[in-house]
Amino acid sequence: MKSSLEPLTCAERTCLQLVARGRAHDVKTEQCNGCQTIANNLLASACRKMMANTTIEAVARALKLGLIN
Repeated sequence: MKSSLEPLTCAERTCLQLVARGRAHDVKTEQCNGCQTIANNLLASACRKMMANTTIEAVARALKLGLIN
């Protein structure tokens, strides 16, 4: 599955990592200069690239594939 996935950007990986660590609220402030729209777009893009329906599913897939820890 990993080879068929579009690669995550650094920002997308960081967003998923923050969610995985229970710091979803920090995605907006740390990655997006306080902009909720940008945060939502990054997480939506990461979900699409991970072929996931939810952010939690995207986090689980990224963890399983070793893309985040």
